[in-house]
Amino acid sequence: MSQERNLIIDANIIAENEAVARAAYNRSDYVLCLLLIHSLVEALLRAFLSQTGRESFNDLVTTYEQYLKDRGQVRTTFVDELIQFNRRRNRIVHNLWKHGYGATNKKLEPACRAAFTMFGLFIEWLETFAPVIDLGFYYE
Repeated sequence: MSQERNLIIDANIIAENEAVARAAYNRSDYVLCLLLIHSLVEALLRAFLSQTGRESFNDLVTTYEQYLKDRGQVRTTFVDELIQFNRRRNRIVHNLWKHGYGATNKKLEPACRAAFTMFGLFIEWLETFAPVIDLGFYYE
């Protein structure tokens, strides 16, 4: 990891998005919850990889995969999950215009719960490489 940080990530925004994602889940607003978790995962990748914000999510996943390979990781842990998570986000956006909020939201509770779990596990996994991800990422 480069010590030079030229990030667009703000710890206050991370804390706010985490709190709003949890509140959205609690009030069954799964569309908002999933979109916020996606943004948190993206921010976490950017912080971990010291990326600036100009890269696409797919670019981040590719950089992360190369990071793992460069460190001798035989299994590229979380790469498939990140790809599938991004595809799910794209399907949600597609379903919003095609089926509307209500129909889309109604089907997302299990996916939202799984996204929270993945987010927490991903934080723990990345901390094996960088014990301190200093932007306040938190999972309860």
